[in-house]
Amino acid sequence: MIKDPIHGFIEFEGLAELELKDMLSDPFFQRLRRVKQLGFSDYVFPSATHSRFAHSLGVYSVARRMLSVVEPDARNGNWSEKGQACLAAALLHDVGHGMFSHAFEKAMEFYFERNPEQRTESPGLLDAVHHEKVSPKIITQSSIAASLTKLGGEGFPQLVADMVLKSQKGCVYTSIVSGQLDADRLDYAKRDPYFAGVSSGSIDLDWLIRNLRKGNSESGEFLYIDSKAYISLEQFTVTLFQLYPTIYLHKRTRGLEYMFALLMSRVFELIAKGAVTDTGLGPDHPFARFFKEPDNLENALLLDDTLFWGSLYQLKEARDPSISTIARRIAERRIYPMLDIWKMADEVAASKSSVQKLNAVERVALLHGVCQAVAAEVSDDQEIWIEGCYYDKYDRPIYKPLNIINGTAQQMNVEVGGKIVDIASISPIVASAATFNIHRIYYDDAVQGHGEKLRAKLRDSVDRHL
Repeated sequence: MIKDPIHGFIEFEGLAELELKDMLSDPFFQRLRRVKQLGFSDYVFPSATHSRFAHSLGVYSVARRMLSVVEPDARNGNWSEKGQACLAAALLHDVGHGMFSHAFEKAMEFYFERNPEQRTESPGLLDAVHHEKVSPKIITQSSIAASLTKLGGEGFPQLVADMVLKSQKGCVYTSIVSGQLDADRLDYAKRDPYFAGVSSGSIDLDWLIRNLRKGNSESGEFLYIDSKAYISLEQFTVTLFQLYPTIYLHKRTRGLEYMFALLMSRVFELIAKGAVTDTGLGPDHPFARFFKEPDNLENALLLDDTLFWGSLYQLKEARDPSISTIARRIAERRIYPMLDIWKMADEVAASKSSVQKLNAVERVALLHGVCQAVAAEVSDDQEIWIEGCYYDKYDRPIYKPLNIINGTAQQMNVEVGGKIVDIASISPIVASAATFNIHRIYYDDAVQGHGEKLRAKLRDSVDRHL
């Protein structure tokens, strides 16, 4: 067993589970110790330094408890083949995440936006930073695959990869790994706020799992919650929703992610041009090796958060001014300033009688449309929209209802009066279709007076659209 502050003890029992525990020592899994679960969030929440390694163990622990509902007769870790694959997939679901996870993916998107010809010339480069593509590749083609083959036979690694890829959405085992009520979300909904020190929201994991049941319908087996735990399921949905504005989409964190993506995209540009030394890095630096051979998993193995932090002092000394400037700003936590279009629209809307008559859903929809229109208008103004400006937008719904009666694997099922229904059918909160939206403009404050001009342009545009 392994001690954990969230789940107490994470246990491995029986030969199959002990094989999975031995796999923790594999270099590809050990790399997750050096990838923080929340990327740059510790720049805002100093204690949020927990790793994807710890999170993956937590997901395994929750999946194991959920699996006992699907296979109640299993003893001493003697799960079915699909059960073993489910636990392996839970453990390995994040194994392909690169440094700073989604921020690294954004860096590659920036690179291709500025160098569109590279999409056809280097097709493997984009796939090499997306964890949805890298994780299955590691599971089926690396030393991890050898361990899984030893555990379950030749086809076992692919079975695990298929669960990570959610190839069979109607499979109850897949829903434990990836679904709207899965082991991944149940772990990070407790782990992330705990380490961030955020007290808002909570989930009663023990009560949810105690009231978890297995059902059957025409679409196959699925998990559902007994009616007496319905409020806890609703609470889980709301808590998960509130973590986005509180932690994941925090303005400072998103600003740092943008700066990192901007920096790395410029590093890749210079590597592509054969000017690696202008970045401050050596020609054999892992970034250069990865860029030249993105399909080589050994190069992907080098990409973790510590590689970036260890290279930061070199990037600060880069001959390229954009790289050295951003690297210094990140090191000194001088984050690009931000103008919040939503907040501006909200303030203007508060004085409009026509908006005051709208209900919350209508009001959010109106402001969302206004923010999009304002951003589009401002970004077309070449005097205002200069290099360094970035429009950051994100929409997060509280839940994605399927409303399938009698239950299905990919929805949150609740038993009510002997019937299995989607939680959106009975919860006014979930059925509200609440969404959290961000519409923010980040800009480089190196240009004197640009921030004031941008703010004035945004306010004028908001006034006209409202």
